[in-house]
Amino acid sequence: LNAVVRELVMMLTHYGVKTIYGCKGGYKGLVTPEKWVVLTPDSVREIHKLGGSVLVSDRGNPPHSEIAKNLKAMNVKQYFVLGGDGTHKGGMETFDAMQELEEGPYECAVVGV
Repeated sequence: LNAVVRELVMMLTHYGVKTIYGCKGGYKGLVTPEKWVVLTPDSVREIHKLGGSVLVSDRGNPPHSEIAKNLKAMNVKQYFVLGGDGTHKGGMETFDAMQELEEGPYECAVVGV
């Protein structure tokens, strides 16, 4: 996963994205503000040489409505989920939750990798 994280950061930076976040701890990290980290080309330059994931994966999902609220609060417009079928299903559930926010739908692209 580190190689994927690295290349996403490099590509998004190349396309002009100013702030890129990673969340440590999988979906659980998305509802825990101190688990959000800013990723830069310098911070990910060598991570593809490491095993595992620098973002640390975890099992279990908090309510997707809470994830949706946090993504909106952080003004996230592109949300990348890295993993298998369960991870992608969770990404879709978060997308659905963004459409059902009390203050109205939140526009955010969800990309499964």
